[in-house]
Amino acid sequence: MFRSLGRFVRKTRRRDASRTWQSFRDAKVINPFSEYQWTSQPYPSYNMPRVARDVRPHRTLKAISHCDEKGWWHILDAQGRDVGKLAAFASRLLQGKHRCDYAPDRVKGDSVIIVNAIHVFFPGHTWDTKIYRFWRNRRTDPRGAKVLTATRLMMLNPSIIISQAVKGMLPNNLLRNNFLRRLYCYPGAIHPHWGMPQVIVPVEKRPEMIPDAFTFEAEVRQSE
Repeated sequence: MFRSLGRFVRKTRRRDASRTWQSFRDAKVINPFSEYQWTSQPYPSYNMPRVARDVRPHRTLKAISHCDEKGWWHILDAQGRDVGKLAAFASRLLQGKHRCDYAPDRVKGDSVIIVNAIHVFFPGHTWDTKIYRFWRNRRTDPRGAKVLTATRLMMLNPSIIISQAVKGMLPNNLLRNNFLRRLYCYPGAIHPHWGMPQVIVPVEKRPEMIPDAFTFEAEVRQSE
């Protein structure tokens, strides 16, 4: 079956998700039934993007909707949200199941923009154990599929993780590609769509208390 020992080793490694090479560090064997567990993360804390000290403070609106001549748009913030729950919510918006004119055989859904894809959340060991298979040109390719862990895929393009999750939750029919064309994922906090509101907005400063031109209390104090 295998023509050489090296080919046998490569094939066996490819099937074991916990032994797939991950970015700059080797994957360690993960035992989900061990006594002590931990929560894996794709990046060390010191490698995560930070906010400059002199930047204006911002806040997130979590989710906003916008309507224009092309229909309804929903801008979602993925920071700290579970990949599965976020993908399930986005798939319902793409299919239009929240609309009163929903039809399963027609494209009547809305467009979805997802930002902050680099801050998505996977529980437990998922970052190290979940794998993605990308076929090069056909399923019968002798080289097999390109196997990547979630950690490695996060370093290459964080948006693909959400796109693949949404794709898996859409119906596998001729309409799926039409739904996916309405999905836009971005790793950063700002999307490039002109005329669309941003979900990350600056914090509005509170208006300063400007005293009136004349008050009775001030007049009494001046007279004293």
